Order: sequence, then structure tokens, then C-alpha cells
Amino acid sequence: MRAFSYTQNREVSGIGWLNEALELREAGLTQQEIADELGTTRRAVNSRFYRHDKQQKLAGTAEGQEEQKPSIVDHGDYYIVTSRIRTLEITKAKLRQLKQLYCEQKLTINGVCRELDMPRRDFWVVKSAFGITKDDVPYLDEELEGDIEELVDQSLERKKQQYFIRLQHREIELALKELEQYRKKDYQLQKIHRLISEHEWKYDGPTIPLRPKVKSGLMLEVPIVDLHLAKLAWEPETGENYDSKIAEKRFMDVIYDVVERARDTDFEQIIFPIGSDFFNYDDIAGNTTKGTAQDNDSRWQKMFLKGNELLIRAIDILAQLAPVKVFQIPGNHDTQISFYTIVNLASYFRNNENIEVDTNPKTRKYIEFGKCLIGYTHGDKEGKRLFGNMQIEAAEAWGRTLYREWHTGHLHSEQVKEEFGVKVRRLSSVTATDSWHAESGYVGAIATSQSFIWDKHRGLREIWYSTIQ
Repeated sequence: MRAFSYTQNREVSGIGWLNEALELREAGLTQQEIADELGTTRRAVNSRFYRHDKQQKLAGTAEGQEEQKPSIVDHGDYYIVTSRIRTLEITKAKLRQLKQLYCEQKLTINGVCRELDMPRRDFWVVKSAFGITKDDVPYLDEELEGDIEELVDQSLERKKQQYFIRLQHREIELALKELEQYRKKDYQLQKIHRLISEHEWKYDGPTIPLRPKVKSGLMLEVPIVDLHLAKLAWEPETGENYDSKIAEKRFMDVIYDVVERARDTDFEQIIFPIGSDFFNYDDIAGNTTKGTAQDNDSRWQKMFLKGNELLIRAIDILAQLAPVKVFQIPGNHDTQISFYTIVNLASYFRNNENIEVDTNPKTRKYIEFGKCLIGYTHGDKEGKRLFGNMQIEAAEAWGRTLYREWHTGHLHSEQVKEEFGVKVRRLSSVTATDSWHAESGYVGAIATSQSFIWDKHRGLREIWYSTIQ
């Protein structure tokens, strides 16, 4: 192993190299630091020192004898420092600057050497000769013999200068960080703009001929609740696959099924509530309104664009059958984004007399049709209070009507309960089971959507089930 070190590091065999290494050792460097300084390995340094120390023992030098520090000769404005193999000159001004940088400003050795354009080995010789440490005072010994108060004032003045310099550097750093943040935001805005610009949606409107308005006394209600557009489910984990494309197909299958059944019926009006967890998440991080993380397959921009496309197509198709009234029911997954969507739909259909879009932000909405009063809410907040909300919030309509129902979502399964003259009907969903529901045992609900036919005088006449195959 020793022969390998000598053959691979031949420079370590020279007397000059050894003297430099010993000089660095005298200055207090470790073997690894000496190896780094001289461009070799720690093993080679250790081996060479071992041979040297052994030779010194044989020559009679006691092991552990204190090494002689480099000598110092004062020449007025400068010092001559002589180590075992080297002599160097350093001015007192430069030595003072070295101590200020190293002891006062706490620069690293490399930092000091860069500032003073000084070789590291010269620094170590000077450091060893004058016994300089990090905690040393930033003055020469002879200066400490003078006016101490003046030296303190000078130190304070330098610290003030260092403070303002550091403050300026920090301001520059903060400005650069702020600039970087603006650049990131600008990049995101450009990315969104590119996404929207490149998003081509070729849509020429529905192919169903528009029907004339009639007075049939019938109203069609199409509440497709809890679609959870952009939800991601994996069959091996949840029992079925689900993503944006599957959600789109299921949603449009319901619309086409309803239109097919409605071909031979004349309706005065169609009610089309949106929201109620139409979207799967509500923020740019992929969480629900309250911050619950979701499994998603789409970026929020893409989800928003696709959702608006689906709703525009559905509303346009339904409007060929009868005038459509659209309003938003906030869900616990999509409170914000569903409101943005209803505002967008109001703008899109603003000149269509056959389509009314209501942007009222209230959580609960009411539709009065003859003797029928239907209330809408997502159903995640009210609990048993829901049975009394209608009488308070729609008191006049309550007095005019006989057939009263609440239509809610949230639980993804059909449930009906009647109390105090009002039915609360929870509606089914066409969405799939996600990982959380599968793990929690909420499985087995049939993927179906209900649509309702209301008679002005006789109340609920029919329920159409659009079941996903």
C-alpha cells in the first residue's frame, strides 16, 4: 500500500514538497487540509509524515516536541515573516486588513485570500506567526497600546458600514427574489394563456330542431348531481375506472337519454341546476373547498374549460325542447369554481331569450311551478333543519303550493324522507367510487341520474332513471 502511494503521488517524495507540508502542519492544518492544499491524498500525506517523524526520532528529536513558530521581524511599515522554508513580507496595513476581514467580518479563509489576493499557504504562515484566531481583535498589538476608545469608535464605524453594505445586499437579494416570483407568475400566466389559446373547441350548436313554446302544464327537471369531473379512480383499487373522459361520456349519456324520452312530450319549462359537486376540486392544489386533497386527472384550468364545454352543450340541447332555467348549487367540492362557471354561462347565453341563467350566490334555491315548490341544496350542511328551512325562506310560495320537495345530492345514493309536509329527496349520482369511499366501505351505489316531470296542478308525475351501463 505504501509503494502505491509513492508511485501514484511522486511529488510527495521531494524535499520541497515535504517542507511545504511541514510548514502547513506547523500552521495548524489537518492532514486532509494539507492534502487538499497540495493536491494529493490524505493517505500520501500521512505516510510521508510518518517516515519524516520516524527519521527525526532516529536523529534524536523527541516525539511531540513543540514546533517552532515562524519568526517575525518588524521593519516599521511591514513585517518579515520567516518559516522553516519560506520568507514573506506583509505590510502592517495588509495585516490589519487581514485581521479585520477574518476576526471582525468573520470571512472564511478562502474569502480573506480572495479579498487580499493572497495564497492560502501565505495566510497560514501569517496566521501561525501572529497567533490569529477568529475571536482575535482586528488590530495590531502596537495599536492596542494607544487610545483604546478611538479603536472602539473605529470598530463601531466599520460595523455601521458593514451593516449598510449588508442591508443593501439583502435588499438586492429580496428584489431579485421578488423579480423571480414575478417571472414565475408571468410564466404561469403565459402557460394558462397558451393553454386557453391552444384549446380548440369546435362547437356548432345542437342538431335538434327548436320547439315552439307551449302551455302544457308540465315542467322537466334535470338535476345531474355529484358528477365530480376530473376525479381519478383506478379499477384495481376502487372496483371501476373513472376520469374526465368517462365523466364526460356519462354526463352526455344522461342528457341524450332525457332528450330521447322527451321527444314526444311538450314542456313549458326545463330546470337545470348545476354545481353540487359538478367539479371534483376547487383550488389550484387539487383540494376541495375546505382543503381536502383529491385524486385528480386534470389541471384546474383544463377541468374548468372542459366543465364549461359540457354545460354549454347540455344547455343548448335542452333549450331545443323548451326554455331552460339554469342556476348554481354550491357543493362542498366546488363552491368557488361552480360560481365562476355560472357567471361564465350567464355571459355566454346573455343574448339567448330561450335560456335564463341565475347567478344568485345563495346556498339554497327555490323553484315554484303551479302547485309545486322544489327546493335545492347540496345537502352537506343543513341536516334535520332542512325540513323547516323552506317554510321560513319561501313562506309565500309555501302558502301557494301543495307539493313540496327538497332535492339534494352529496351522498351519491337515492334516499327519500318525508316530514312536516315536505319530502327530502337525496339524488343518485353517475360518478364512480374513489379510493377514500372504497377504503371507507361506501360502495355499491348504482350509477344513475334521476330526472323529474312536474304537473302544475298534480305535482310530481314521473321520475326518469338514466342508468349508466
